[in-house]
This record gives sequence, structure tokens and C-alpha cells, in this order.
Amino acid sequence: MINKNNSDKLFNSLKKGLNEAIEFSEGKSNIKLNQKIVSVPKLPNYKGKEIKNIRIKLHLTQSLFANTLGVSEKTVEAWESGRNIPQGPAQRMLFVLKNNSNALDFLGIKVG
Repeated sequence: MINKNNSDKLFNSLKKGLNEAIEFSEGKSNIKLNQKIVSVPKLPNYKGKEIKNIRIKLHLTQSLFANTLGVSEKTVEAWESGRNIPQGPAQRMLFVLKNNSNALDFLGIKVG
């Protein structure tokens, strides 16, 4: 249960933040904000042979590759044979694995 004192603090904090946001949007604020532009590359479309090449370059078996991607070994087999194509998150992960030599280290996977 929230007591009245905490409720008042929360209300006042929200009110202050909303008033600051309104002032900023109207150009009446001297608050300095850091702005970053983020660009997300188009989702890749890796298929059969390309996926197998990524796996081989990483020196992983189909089983280890499947575990790395969080899919079944049968899924990797289907991708590599061209029966299925990976979707969204798997395509992005393949992009990371293909383009970042430290990706396996980052994931805590030791090859050797």
C-alpha cells in the first residue's frame, strides 16, 4: 500500500517532469539534452549456403550453432539445405555473428 507522503512525492515528481517537458517542447527551457541519431541497417536475408558459411567460419557444428542461436539442430539443417529461411531475430543474429569476430566471446561461447 502506498502511503500519502509517497503518493504526494510521486505526484509532484510527475507534475514537475511533465511541466519541464511542456516548457522544453515550447522552447522555453534551458535544459540541455544529448541527442543521438541511431541508424538500424536493413534486416539481412541470409539463406542456405551463406548460413553454412557463417557457421563454418565460426568453427561450430550444427548442434553448437543451433544452441548459439537458440534454435533446434533441425532448424539449422533446414536453413542450410534451403528448406526454410530464418526470420527477423535469427537474421539479425546471423548478421552479428558474420560481422563481429568477438560475438562468440561476448555470448560466452568458447571455441577451441
